[in-house]
Amino acid sequence: MARKMRVGNRRRAPVWLMIAAALALFLTVYEGYRMIMPFVARDPLYHEVNFGQRVIDDWQYEGENEEGYLLFYNPINGDRAMLPPQSRLFGADGKWVVIEHADAASLTYAEPLEAAPWYVYLLLLAAIGAGAWWAVKRVRVVRGKRMRTRSVRRRGLAEPVGVRRLRRRFKPRRGSRPS
Repeated sequence: MARKMRVGNRRRAPVWLMIAAALALFLTVYEGYRMIMPFVARDPLYHEVNFGQRVIDDWQYEGENEEGYLLFYNPINGDRAMLPPQSRLFGADGKWVVIEHADAASLTYAEPLEAAPWYVYLLLLAAIGAGAWWAVKRVRVVRGKRMRTRSVRRRGLAEPVGVRRLRRRFKPRRGSRPS
């Protein structure tokens, strides 16, 4: 009788792994679309506002004055804020943003890292975990190969280089095998 030859151990990935991979793929495509979509800043943490639009809570960007100072206005209580042209931070109402670029008509700013969505942190943690898992697995494989190789110096000179003595790992069984 001819036996079927098995060419490997074909196993399916666990369901939780497939769900996690599908979720990661969906979030990657979603964030990629948001990043290349027209009229949206390149970085997901960057925001671009025009003259009169809100930056922090009710604070609106009012452009630049003649000297290049950045102007902000809060219409609720009538407060005004003026920042020097080289300023990189704007803080109001206990919050702050990092100013990336400003001109007379528009302002590009980034929210602090705490404002990133939760799934960004989840993806970063998953990537770090996958990298650590791969590194540990790789070290174990390399260490195993290193442990199994024999040095040329340890071989006796009476033994030819091409001939290797077979060394049995286990004692052979005495008697016949049961069928």
